[in-house]
Amino acid sequence: MVEKKDEKKIFEREIEPLIGNTPTIVINDKEYKMRRLGIVDTFALARIIGVGAAGIGKELVDLEMTPDVAIGLLIVGFPYASKEILDLFASLLGVKPEEIRNPNLFPMGSEIEIIKALADHIDVKAFFTKSAELMKMPTSKEFLKRISTSSKKDTIGRTKK
Repeated sequence: MVEKKDEKKIFEREIEPLIGNTPTIVINDKEYKMRRLGIVDTFALARIIGVGAAGIGKELVDLEMTPDVAIGLLIVGFPYASKEILDLFASLLGVKPEEIRNPNLFPMGSEIEIIKALADHIDVKAFFTKSAELMKMPTSKEFLKRISTSSKKDTIGRTKK
């Protein structure tokens, strides 16, 4: 039983991101295939997630970071990081930033489809599988706490606590 669990973890962490497919979504009868995620996306998502956490008054170290929590924080971050989120969505779908802002191409509700696809993205799943081990390290927790506290004022205009 333990061996099968270990094999599944290895598959999810190492093999699936190499062979898996990225999500495809349909918006306004047009199909968009989401691209692979890379290091630059990690930083963009981290900034947006940090803004979302600050928006609900939480420190990142106080949250058990899973894909579901990250997606929730992305949604919470909409009012505070809409430009960053829309630019990320445009990049993921291979469209120009002005196209993602065009309601004739991407009407209200399109963001829900993009978020659902992002939550199912193999690279997001692989990232959280790998980063869960890193987040358990005491030095990572302390570092995140310092960054989160120091950036609160900058991210949403609130006074540091």
